Amino acid sequence: MPFGLLVPAFLAGLVAIAAPIILHLRHREQDRPQDFPSLMFLERLPIRTWERRRVTDLPLLLMRVAALALLTLAFARPLFQRPSNSATSARARAVIVALDRSMSMGRTGVWTAATDSARRMVASLAPADRAALVLFDDEAELAQAFTADHQSLIAAIGRAQPSARGTRFAAALREARQLASRVHDAAPELVVITDLQRSGSAGIAGTEMPANLKIRTVAVGAADHGNISVASVAVQRLTSGQRTMLSVQARLRSRANRSPRNVSARLVLNGRESGARVVAVPANGDTAVVFDSVLMPGGQVRAAIAIDHDALAADDSFHFALKADDAVRLLLVVPDDVADEALFFERALAVGRTPIARIDRIGVGQLSPRVLQGEDAVLLWDVRPAQSASASLKAWVEQGGGLIAMAGQRTATRSQRSALIAADVIGNIERLGDRGGSLGDVRVEHPVFAPFRTASASLNDARFLRYARLEPAAGADVIARFDDGTPAVIERRQGAGRVVVTAFGFESRASDFPLQAAYLPFIHRLVLHSAGRDTTALWRTTADSWVLPRAMKEPVVLTPRGSIVRLKPDSSGASTALRETGIYAAYDGRVQGEPLALIAVNSPAAESELAPMDARDLLLGVREAKIATADASEVPTTAEIEGRQRLWRLVLIAAALLLLTETVVAGRGWRGVGSSAT
Repeated sequence: MPFGLLVPAFLAGLVAIAAPIILHLRHREQDRPQDFPSLMFLERLPIRTWERRRVTDLPLLLMRVAALALLTLAFARPLFQRPSNSATSARARAVIVALDRSMSMGRTGVWTAATDSARRMVASLAPADRAALVLFDDEAELAQAFTADHQSLIAAIGRAQPSARGTRFAAALREARQLASRVHDAAPELVVITDLQRSGSAGIAGTEMPANLKIRTVAVGAADHGNISVASVAVQRLTSGQRTMLSVQARLRSRANRSPRNVSARLVLNGRESGARVVAVPANGDTAVVFDSVLMPGGQVRAAIAIDHDALAADDSFHFALKADDAVRLLLVVPDDVADEALFFERALAVGRTPIARIDRIGVGQLSPRVLQGEDAVLLWDVRPAQSASASLKAWVEQGGGLIAMAGQRTATRSQRSALIAADVIGNIERLGDRGGSLGDVRVEHPVFAPFRTASASLNDARFLRYARLEPAAGADVIARFDDGTPAVIERRQGAGRVVVTAFGFESRASDFPLQAAYLPFIHRLVLHSAGRDTTALWRTTADSWVLPRAMKEPVVLTPRGSIVRLKPDSSGASTALRETGIYAAYDGRVQGEPLALIAVNSPAAESELAPMDARDLLLGVREAKIATADASEVPTTAEIEGRQRLWRLVLIAAALLLLTETVVAGRGWRGVGSSAT
């Protein structure tokens, strides 16, 4: 078995072998001096003893030299080595085939070109070459580990299909990095087969890849990048008496088409066509499609917008779901002298995305425990309830209700203190002289201001000429202030419910707030937050997950393709990944009857942008790193390392035995005798 040296520098100690040789060659005088008369009258004759200048104890010298050589070799730490396979596998390759299976790869002809390229890549391998297959969209999956069985690779390529998900090249690169780190006997190669979706480059910057990993891209995108897709849907509910009408508007997106087209768009509700439009779509640009209002179906509504198919059919349908009775019941308590003062507020609140607010209006004198039943929130429109009604209203809030107290001109002119609301009203603030105040310090992280997290400046456009001076009650939290520092919106938790107080009114008598774009999203979020509700999403994308209602004891999910998934809830509930486009339905226990919840899922809109990026941009921001490429199974353990170093112990023992023998031989005086020659 071949061996090596752990510390070959100690071989420099071999120069010490010269010491015993020099000692054996030095002049030694062993004769005893004898007294002799003067030799001054005799002729001086030089005597040469050549025998003294040669080695006389050859066995002793050899033992000493061998002992020093063995000691030097022992300190150099010889160890056994495993035989290297480099000679036999120098020409073998380790290829990682990363096949893009995102939604855009489903365009006519693209997926066929991609799989054909992958098969040709496998066919070009030598019999000893190994390859692995990675399928990726917004996640990466190892479909086939490294193998020399090329038929298995071809079979795995044949089983792959385009998904409904987005593109993330970073996921493929990370998976390839893990595979490359297991290659120890060849330089790994990565072949990325993709249509080079531009949106997939997010997250690549900063990715570290092994310096010895060779990366190559095979572009398989179509030459024609034209595409028309359904980008989004907006839904409004219009109430007329006891009837609710549904108004649907879709947005079509056209990119890189050669010429304008007429496209047929259809509205489908619960599997039935409920509207149709033929619209002229430009070569590049967005087009709005407004369908006629239809009667809102009852129960859970499965809806979709479908357009004429083109080369990429996956984005020609757009799914959304809503619930007929998914409304927040708001009790609007108004003063007796209000006529049409709250009309604009009611109309604005009744129009919008789900869930909508269903408003019940009563006078302040009609407030009682009976009318509070079934309500989600109560809005005190610039009124102060009677003492008897305040007690029942407080109890209702503590049981989970939401109370909004609007401090308008009536309540602000009469200073009042109340244990019910979260602040004391102590007068008016006039801002007529400086053209009105504005909202200054706003906590945009609060749920009420969620719509303004990316556009908070729109809140500052409103001008308030007159507003109430509020003094927060104990435990209250100021979530917005005016530019002069006085509180504008105050919130306090009270039992299981919450109370929100605004220092300004929702009418246009003392401000232009109702005329601003921020008015509608603000009042919607204010009502939903006070009622403990959230905006119901019409749809989600395949990159999201769905958290099911906690009330489900045995949650079961029916996927768009008909698969049944049983989930195990934990302390935070149950959730499932959304991987397919269509409608997911949630049941409790059995998949039968009306589902408890629906969620619509669509592919990311960016997947419909088919214009590719430059292949060289794929690795922009990727950093080379010296990442070890040894297989973990090839890394020796401590016991193995010690086992391979047994040889140096044997060498050290041999050196010790030689030194012991040398001591015995030298002590016995075994020495050759030289004869003198004149």
